[in-house]
Amino acid sequence: MAKIFLLKILSAAIMLILFATSVFADKITPVNSCRQPARPAKFKSEEEVNNYKAQVEAYRKCINDFVEEQNQAIEKHKAAANQAITEWNFFVNSERR
Repeated sequence: MAKIFLLKILSAAIMLILFATSVFADKITPVNSCRQPARPAKFKSEEEVNNYKAQVEAYRKCINDFVEEQNQAIEKHKAAANQAITEWNFFVNSERR
């Protein structure tokens, strides 16, 4: 009896943790951590120009990676929403019988 009670408590705690995590998962808006390069007022050498171009390219890649990550998250959310709609429609259609 004590084992069953303990299992029920443990199951409830796990469900609460999972529910709480999913509820708050998207409360914080993601922000990119990309660093914009600082352009010198005047380039002093070709090396400085090349270094700046490399920093610009790294910044572009960082932004593109962030955008791609966010777009993938959008697709996951769409899939979850569509699954919920499918689940609801199945429920409604099965209740009509």
